[in-house]
Amino acid sequence: MAWSFDCSSIDASGKRSNENIVDPPGFMLDASKLGGKDVAHGGIDADEIAKLKVKKAWDAAIAPAKSIPMNAFMLYMSGNSIQIFSILVTVMLLFNSVKAAMGVSQVFERFQTVSSAKAPTGVAAILAMMSNPLLLPMIAFVVIQAANLALGIWKCGAMGLLPTATSDWLAFLDHKKIAELSAGGWF
Repeated sequence: MAWSFDCSSIDASGKRSNENIVDPPGFMLDASKLGGKDVAHGGIDADEIAKLKVKKAWDAAIAPAKSIPMNAFMLYMSGNSIQIFSILVTVMLLFNSVKAAMGVSQVFERFQTVSSAKAPTGVAAILAMMSNPLLLPMIAFVVIQAANLALGIWKCGAMGLLPTATSDWLAFLDHKKIAELSAGGWF
């Protein structure tokens, strides 16, 4: 026996001519039965969605902090000697921290609320930025990336790659001027 489906029972308007088919549980044909709430988001209003976006933004902001102990352990295990592995791990940490801090807008753009208004300029842009609910998560994200960067700079100092001693700057010091010269000679 072959399966077949007769499409003649469906109107062009999408309404069924055969009303003996029962709707599945949870299905509502009219969106007006939800009381004005957004159907696409399961009946959640815009304020709840904004709160959820801010919560997810905080999760994204704090996520890099979870990798700081792992990065510290990797730097510890790579040792303080100048070897290819320790330099690669340190450069990777420094590069990724700077790259992530510079891309903070891409990280948080999915949590922005969509606005159809024209983007403000001048002082209005600064005030709009200050009233942005994602400002604190963005600042937290940048501070955590700065902590990762500080960890990498500390490792560079521990390996002796940073010029912190006076002997590192001898090439830039002026030579001592000789005030007096004495030489031995024949009697």
